[in-house]
Amino acid sequence: MATTTEVISSVNDLLASHSALILKVRNSQQSHRRQLRSLQFPPAEILDLPLIPSSPPSPVDADSPPSSPTLNSRAPVFRGDLPPAKRARVARYKNYVPEEETIRNDYSQRYVDGGEWPQNWVLGADPEHRFEEYPKQQRLLGLKRASVNSHSVAPSYLPFSALQSLHPAKFDVILLDPPFSSSFTWEHLQELPIPALAADPSFVFLWVGSGAGEGLESGREVLAKWGYRRCEDVVWVKTNTTTNRGPGTDPPTSSLLTRTKQHCLIGIRGTVRRSTDSWFVHCNVDTDVIFWEGDPTDPTRKPPEMYTLIENFCLGTRRLEVFGHASSSLRRGWVTALAPGQEDRLPQDGSPVYSEDGAPASRWDRDAWDTDIKTLANGGKTVVPMTPEIDALRPKSPFRPGAQNANSNSGGAMGMGGGGARFGGGNRGGNFGGPQNQGQWPGMMGGMGVPMGAGGMGAPMMGQMGMGYGFNGAMAGAMAGGWGDQSQYAMGDQGQYMEGQYMDGAWDDGMGGAMNMAGMNAGTGMNGGMGMGMGQQWGNGSTRY
Repeated sequence: MATTTEVISSVNDLLASHSALILKVRNSQQSHRRQLRSLQFPPAEILDLPLIPSSPPSPVDADSPPSSPTLNSRAPVFRGDLPPAKRARVARYKNYVPEEETIRNDYSQRYVDGGEWPQNWVLGADPEHRFEEYPKQQRLLGLKRASVNSHSVAPSYLPFSALQSLHPAKFDVILLDPPFSSSFTWEHLQELPIPALAADPSFVFLWVGSGAGEGLESGREVLAKWGYRRCEDVVWVKTNTTTNRGPGTDPPTSSLLTRTKQHCLIGIRGTVRRSTDSWFVHCNVDTDVIFWEGDPTDPTRKPPEMYTLIENFCLGTRRLEVFGHASSSLRRGWVTALAPGQEDRLPQDGSPVYSEDGAPASRWDRDAWDTDIKTLANGGKTVVPMTPEIDALRPKSPFRPGAQNANSNSGGAMGMGGGGARFGGGNRGGNFGGPQNQGQWPGMMGGMGVPMGAGGMGAPMMGQMGMGYGFNGAMAGAMAGGWGDQSQYAMGDQGQYMEGQYMDGAWDDGMGGAMNMAGMNAGTGMNGGMGMGMGQQWGNGSTRY
């Protein structure tokens, strides 16, 4: 059934052709009568006949509103505060804003008057000219394109009915453009075996429509059903530079606004962190907006740039497209499950099938595909390798101070010095075996020796009160100490005494020790010391002061 827009357009075309015919007949009549008048005895009866009458003009009703709103003419305002050049522009251009030194383009009014969509005027929308002023980004995209092309398997395809036969193969990226109709609904879509075909981690790109209906909500529900969570939304903004047919000719819509975009939801499965998993994802290489005119021969086709966006973002080499088109979806590095009816558009005489870039495509074969994928992996991960230049050019996550101060802890300390006051350190007081990533800490506590003058105060547990200080950084090196006499030594089950220095087995169980030399002790640890404490020694010997 024809739509209202199609009926109105047909009527307008019919009226235009009828008006042209009337004009042609009237001009012919006038030409013939001029010839008759040039005769010596012109036939007066024929010349007195009226021409084909024109339609009478429509009556003017003062009470009826105008056919279109008219703008009130605004009296020119003299701006004496402006220089002569700006005053001239104000007088000449109605939409000139002198404070901004610009002429505002009313793209919404252009759409009302001429049917041109505002996005037609976005500069640098096509990929060929998008990064002309950004040479580093342009260089990065060129390197990634070359890397992807050199690490891609040959294009392959299979009918949609054979989608189950892909199992147990796993894919890093799955792209779907469902052909929704009365015979294929969201319920049918969520029953597809996507969870069985998805690797961990992996991504799903799902086209869900313009957003006028239930597409965005139902798309999220389907992603959750498959075990994915929505993480991004790519928008295709259509243009009508070549397909504009004038105002009022856009397809009818049930929404308040004219829909000129399509949404593609991105779902993530597993854990992927952009700051640490650069082997699998490269974020912020592309934007989430694509401008494209569309394919007049295939209105359901989606932007070809979507393939490039996916390949730049996810480095996985196992890519699957579901509901692909035989004429445009075959691509290097991709397995294409053709939409129902698309296989009939392939050559039926056994002639070779080629992708758009000229690569020969073949029907998917598990053994051949597995062999090609393993050959590309070369014993490693099934990802596109990253070169040092790509790593240097690609956008990276911003550094957040304090997010990760250290990765490990250490419980050893070595004292060094050449005489003078001795700074106790090591395992005394501070807990070097603490958990990771504790943030700032007061320091490893070193005992401040108090001259007791007691020889033989050997007790099973002898402690030293102490206060200290420390320095913390990305890899914390702490210095703590106190002051004591220069002849301190300890003997324990594991203690060893040497002249001028000692190595104290501070814990009977052999959990660490400190080497102290007369001088200054520096305890080194990575995010280790915890607070202020009591430096203790466990042993069976004695401590002399």
